[in-house]
Amino acid sequence: MASKIFICNLALSNIGKDNISALTEPSAEARACNQYFDITRDMLLQAYPWGFAGKTMAMARIENDKPGQWSFAYARPPGCLKVRWVRPAYSEQDGKLTREEEISFPHAVEGQAVYCDLSPAFLHYTFKLEDPSTYPPLFVDALAWHLAVRLAMPLTRDPKIRADAYQLASQMTGTAQMADANEERHSSDIESEFVEARA
Repeated sequence: MASKIFICNLALSNIGKDNISALTEPSAEARACNQYFDITRDMLLQAYPWGFAGKTMAMARIENDKPGQWSFAYARPPGCLKVRWVRPAYSEQDGKLTREEEISFPHAVEGQAVYCDLSPAFLHYTFKLEDPSTYPPLFVDALAWHLAVRLAMPLTRDPKIRADAYQLASQMTGTAQMADANEERHSSDIESEFVEARA
């Protein structure tokens, strides 16, 4: 299982730096990891609709301060990094939709509010998943390379090391995204076969 230290040490190794034993140690490596880990993780989670970082929930109504534009306002959930879709209802079948099939009703997101013309309204979103032990291995590798890109200049001052890390970060991100999409398609195929067998 991955941990924050494990991912930081992968990133440090990727740019040829020594490992750390704790994020609290008084080293340049630990300080840089503390500075860049959270923002790098959130950026990578937000950039793509990872299956493992998705949540669906009924939204809580709040006072609508845009009545001329939208019928209802709802509270954006804590830890919501990116809204994926808003719908009027949620069923078991909705949970099996692939990304290509996901349909969102018109809505707007401003600050901590989500506006739409639906009541009730259900939100599917990317949440701020902070527990590294739940990350798939390919996402861990991609995150470590993206962190390596951030650490390269402060710790090595070598633009070539940073450029090489960036290229590998892009490649690993693509591989992780493909695996995530294939896993979702595979799950959807299994569900479809199960439904057909029951029919």
